[in-house]
Amino acid sequence: MLDYRYDTFLVLVETKNYTKTAQILNFTQPAVTKHIQYIEKELGVSLVKYQDKTLTITPEGLYLYKKIKNLKSEILQINSHLTNTVSLRIGASKTIGEYWIPQYITEYSNHYPKSSISLMVDNTKGLLELIHAHKIDLALISGPIEDKSLAKEIFFKDNIICICSNSHPLANQEISLKDLENETVIFREKGSGISDAMMQLLDNQNLSLDYFSHKQYVGNINLIKQMILHNRGISFIYESSINLELMNQSVSQIHLTDIDLHQDFYVVMNQNQPINASTRFFLDSLKAHKKTPLIV
Repeated sequence: MLDYRYDTFLVLVETKNYTKTAQILNFTQPAVTKHIQYIEKELGVSLVKYQDKTLTITPEGLYLYKKIKNLKSEILQINSHLTNTVSLRIGASKTIGEYWIPQYITEYSNHYPKSSISLMVDNTKGLLELIHAHKIDLALISGPIEDKSLAKEIFFKDNIICICSNSHPLANQEISLKDLENETVIFREKGSGISDAMMQLLDNQNLSLDYFSHKQYVGNINLIKQMILHNRGISFIYESSINLELMNQSVSQIHLTDIDLHQDFYVVMNQNQPINASTRFFLDSLKAHKKTPLIV
């Protein structure tokens, strides 16, 4: 097994920020500094340096980073071979975790019956931290990804629709965004993919969430649905997570005529991360369903 301090080094290379590394790993910043100094002293080389107040990785540091990444991959393969098992650690945003993941996990488990698979559901901010900390192999995220240090690939494009109770005056109406200004709007919690997507889409219209006079933030999709059913407000939600209710006509859609709301769903991984056969199978399954929502 590799010394745990090398994990700290990997995260520092990917974030290029001591404070962020400490936050991701739940260490103090002095502890992160000591980990890097320990490795540098042990190897007799400088791994990082500051240039114009910016943290940069030395050629020796980049060489070590690539080798450690390869070693960690080799260790996982050795463990899998000796124990005759494979493992996959997946992170998923809340919409994907509830409405997309089940079928893919079933397909994966059927193909790899002796595999160990774990799923962690969190919002976008939490998932990106787990990726950087190497606590998950990949993340499925429904929302914009600003972190350019990570590799990402689109696997689905979902519509964001405005929903309301069937008894709401705007149910099934065609209106403009400005007609919602005085409505009570229920948003997902800040840091979630759909909240980030809404902020980005509104920003493109020179607006912000503050455009809506009455806002509530709720971190649970099913609770939002219940609030909508009881006419407690309206909400913006991914179409794939409300398809069943729309088909059953238990909720209604408000059709916005002046704004196109949609968001890409991403597979997110660390840059240059080796992909083993089991992970490749999972990713290929994901791409095979690229154009079709999992649950309708």
